[in-house]
Amino acid sequence: MFQIQTERLSLVALSYEQLLLLNESRTSLEKQLGLTISDFEVNSPYDFIGGLQEAINNFMLHNVRQHPENFQWYTHWLIIERSTQLTVGGIGASGLPDPKGEVMIGYFIDAKSEGKGYATEAVKGLTAWMQGHPELRAVIADTLIDGFASQCVLQKAGFEVQGSSEDGLRWEWKRK
Repeated sequence: MFQIQTERLSLVALSYEQLLLLNESRTSLEKQLGLTISDFEVNSPYDFIGGLQEAINNFMLHNVRQHPENFQWYTHWLIIERSTQLTVGGIGASGLPDPKGEVMIGYFIDAKSEGKGYATEAVKGLTAWMQGHPELRAVIADTLIDGFASQCVLQKAGFEVQGSSEDGLRWEWKRK
């Protein structure tokens, strides 16, 4: 199992089989991984869980299978609080760096775990791991125009506003 360890978190990159299991039942996946069973809720006007399932079916499964040596760039990562072994969120990337050296990320945190710094810690952890790829030049993330909590996460993780996106603001972390 591929993991990134941060101060309080484990980021666990899901394999093809684990993505299939997550798509069926988060509880079944958490049991298989020996985690505390979460009662997961996302605080958003959008159907995040439905969107995650759509991304698993339409992007992740195909790309994880096609790129087994780099599956971590295409899969969903569980954000796990190490002290409780509880899933507190998820994070992922758009794949390997594109021709401009850019990768887009997305993340979410369980409503009960918001405000504890987990998103910032996870974004910093994934971004630090991504820096190991020599072609990476920038990590991109979009937030809603009124997504102030997510905007604070990105600011604390070293991202800067680069302009607008379809639904809000585009943020960027650049390799120095």
